[in-house]
Amino acid sequence: MNYKPEFTDKDMSLYKFISGPYDNNGYLLVCKQTNKSVIVDAPGNPDELISAAQETDTDMMLITHNHWDHLLGYKEITTKFNLRTGIGVDDAEGMKPDIPDFQICDGQTLTVGKISIKAIHTPGHTEGSTCFLINNILFTGDTLFPGGPGKSQNSKAFQTIINSISSKLLALKQSVVFFPGHGLDGTIKNAQKDYFVFEKNCSSYEIFGDIEWLN
Repeated sequence: MNYKPEFTDKDMSLYKFISGPYDNNGYLLVCKQTNKSVIVDAPGNPDELISAAQETDTDMMLITHNHWDHLLGYKEITTKFNLRTGIGVDDAEGMKPDIPDFQICDGQTLTVGKISIKAIHTPGHTEGSTCFLINNILFTGDTLFPGGPGKSQNSKAFQTIINSISSKLLALKQSVVFFPGHGLDGTIKNAQKDYFVFEKNCSSYEIFGDIEWLN
């Protein structure tokens, strides 16, 4: 493959592609033993992602949440490949008319080649937002970024996303590297440190929108 992996270990190689009007991240995860692959999210103009995926046996596409900027390339990708598509249960309705092949529940394990993928339901940004854990990497969609949580539409949603992050994601090993739906990757270790500062200094959770841990 002519693309440089963003991450690699003994089991898999991860490729990152930035495209679409909001510089979305689309990912291709390839099992080294079988060359089977999974696509994570489907941003617009996915030409490079498709080109890379065509060098693999593309088996599945997982959608972290149902916002349109993560789905602009959905039809283009599903037309090119005979693959299964899945999204969190509570976001499936918002996919219409492009109904995914299956709905994903919290804690469910999915398999691509020899790779096991654990689904983690993290509501807040959307009701069905789902993160995906594979070995020491985590796809967080728009739930968690290096600088803070994903955007929330009201204070209740903000409290929900904070609970999702603090109880589920920050409970993972510190060495886990997370890859969000936009921007750069981060580590759970650094996110834990920044969240601790936020938790100590935040006087009220009646806030929402674009929140940064350290501001």
